[in-house]
Amino acid sequence: MKKMIGFIFFTSVGVYASGVPTGSLGDLSDQLFVPLSVLVSTIYNISLVVGIALLFGALIQYKNHRENPGQVVISRPILLLVFGLILIVLPLLAKFSASAHLVSRVV
Repeated sequence: MKKMIGFIFFTSVGVYASGVPTGSLGDLSDQLFVPLSVLVSTIYNISLVVGIALLFGALIQYKNHRENPGQVVISRPILLLVFGLILIVLPLLAKFSASAHLVSRVV
């Protein structure tokens, strides 16, 4: 409950501080999407960083598997590789599809 109150306070301060008079509920909702876009871009960036870290971890695990196959099973580096690729590709696909959706809406 406290987090929700904090989120409402954060967004309302951002709307009040923008200085743009809100004539309608639509203008107010447009101004509330600004913090949400910051959150979405942060999630995209975190996903890319974690994906790159998983790819690096997959390389290290594969190197460990090559040195001692009994200690590290081959499924671990393969799983890290797949998850790393998914975490890198999904935000890029979302950004490209969102930009394509905006272009198709304008035309």
